[in-house]
Amino acid sequence: MRRATLILLFASQANALTGREVIEQAQARNGFSTWHDRRSLVTLEPFDGAVRGVTREAAVYERTDPRGEHRTLMEYLSPDSFKGTRYLHVSPRRTRQEWWMWTPATRRARKLGGTYPGLQRDEIFFISDLSYSDLVVLVRIQQWTDAEGTATLEGEEACGEQTCDRVVLVPAKDNGEFPCARYRLWFSRDDRLLRKAELYDPESRLMKTITCGGYFASGRYMTARTCVIEHVKTQSRSTITVKEVAYDSGLGDELFAIGHLGEER
Repeated sequence: MRRATLILLFASQANALTGREVIEQAQARNGFSTWHDRRSLVTLEPFDGAVRGVTREAAVYERTDPRGEHRTLMEYLSPDSFKGTRYLHVSPRRTRQEWWMWTPATRRARKLGGTYPGLQRDEIFFISDLSYSDLVVLVRIQQWTDAEGTATLEGEEACGEQTCDRVVLVPAKDNGEFPCARYRLWFSRDDRLLRKAELYDPESRLMKTITCGGYFASGRYMTARTCVIEHVKTQSRSTITVKEVAYDSGLGDELFAIGHLGEER
């Protein structure tokens, strides 16, 4: 009887949570968006339907400011046809993102066209409409305050053998950082790990799904070993696997400067 009462009490407390509180719990336990800088070694495996593309390996450097910019520098390490190519992704708060590219062939930085990977095909990131920048989106929206968007606890749902709380995030009207109408995030209740995300386009149509798993600890931060990003309309997808990661190692501002894209690492 006592066990049943405790279970009911826990369920009642879970249901009493707000969407914002669920996200705050996830940050407190796992630090998804509370780090300052991050460096990682990743592999990128693109698929067009059942056809597998060329697997790429890249070094990724990131620096984030919850109330300011998020900058991502990606440098391809392999294969040889991509080696040395660098992309700089700049995501300011409330305003549109920018992408810059530097290649060994041209030896100059140029600004890329486009707005957001998935809304149009471009050469942004690994030459497809699926990109590492989708994972940047997940970091940024978990940093939002009430001024930048609403967070509503939509309900609960089974996540394999676990129960997930589903949170809906809707950006404020003046928040133009990402051109998505809303986001849905699934956090497992027992550990508050982010298991799944859905991104909806400006017309509120499901655009992408992101499924993450294999979490491992790096100090006080949890990192998904693998995330699978699927584009609903094109049926293309990408698997991003983290081979190595380090947080808050003191990456300097100069690393993310446009003028330094061509410098030796």
